[in-house]
Formats: sequence, C-alpha cells, structure tokens
Amino acid sequence: MYKRQVLQRAGLTRIAYVDLDAHHCDGLEHAFTGDPGVRMISVHEEARWPFTGALEDTAQGSAFNLPVPKAYNDSEARAVLEGLILPRVAEFRPEAIVLQCGADSLTEDPLSRLALSNRAYLEAVAALLPLAPRALVLGGGGYNPWSVGRLWTAIWGTLSGQDLPDRLPTAAEAVLRALGWNGGSRPPPDPALLSTLLDPPREGPVRAEIRDRLARLRRR
Repeated sequence: MYKRQVLQRAGLTRIAYVDLDAHHCDGLEHAFTGDPGVRMISVHEEARWPFTGALEDTAQGSAFNLPVPKAYNDSEARAVLEGLILPRVAEFRPEAIVLQCGADSLTEDPLSRLALSNRAYLEAVAALLPLAPRALVLGGGGYNPWSVGRLWTAIWGTLSGQDLPDRLPTAAEAVLRALGWNGGSRPPPDPALLSTLLDPPREGPVRAEIRDRLARLRRR
C-alpha cells in the first residue's frame, strides 16, 4: 500500500496494480477504493483467506477481481492474462505498474490449491512490462522455499534480460540443496526443484467457470 502512495506523492496519477498471489489484496483494495488514479486487478483462489474479492466487487470502479477455482493451470492463466489483465491495464495507460508475484499460486505451494508453473508468472511479467514506463515487481506469499527461490530468481533474470538456463550451475544447486523447511518434517522436494530453474509447462483445459467469469468482467 505504501509503495503506491509513494508513487502518488511523486506525482504519478495513473498506477496499475496487478496481483497474482493466491490471496485477494484486501488491504490494498480497502485503501484505494474509489481512487480513479489506481486500477487494481487481483486474480486469487476462490474460498481462500481473506475471503474477499468477489467477482462482483468493483471497489467503486477501481478494481477487477477474479476468483479462480482450485487446479488453476497455465492455460487458464494465459486466458486471464490475454482476456483481462493486459487489455484492462493497456486501456488505463498507467504511468507505473506494480506487479505482485507472490509464489503461492504454484503447484508446489502447500497452502493454496492452485496449479501454476513459474512459466505462467514469467509470461505475465514479460507481457506487462511494455505497458508502462515504470514497473515495480514485488514478491509476496509463498510457502515452499524451493519453488519461491526458483520463481523469484527467474523473475529477476527476466527483468535483467538474462538467459535462463535449462540446468542450474553447481553453486546455485548447492544453495537449493541447503534449504529446508519446518524442521525437516515435510518431505524433500522433487529432484527437479534442486537442479532446474524453470518448471515444465502445466497446461490444461480452460474451464467453463473461467470463461464465464472473464466474459462477465469484459462487460464492465
């Protein structure tokens, strides 16, 4: 919230906030409800804490909320990116984009029931950056240390224009192998999480409820 206020105090009058975290951005929406200079787009798991961000919730015209069902996949994320996020950001002509990339929408996250690969996040980052002269890309949620580290490393590589390797160098693999969680009581990660940076694509059907909700938001 404070970062958006800093941008406003710097004189920016159109700021787009896009939230890919598994949770609805309830605090930020409350702070900027009815603000014509802020456009908020939140894609979040339905029936997930804080249980806000209903499809019908517009924040007095400042927000587009899309709750998605469990097992939300890469194909559905692409449909949402192309059918909601990109057109609504582009039409707003933001002077800055704030992109929240909480990692808890990934399949490996133990909290959410979503099923994205980190490639879905990277696709959103690459598509959104050309739509504004400024971008602030943030972390956020994420409760699997290996999937979080790989995602945010890949995002930084994308932002800095670096090639993303098929296999991690030895030093990077050692960092991942040294991680642990919850005192070792959880099972170890899949070996691919220790040696690679990019997930395999996690495509699937674009379900009727996703198509219906996108159609309803397009009519706004």
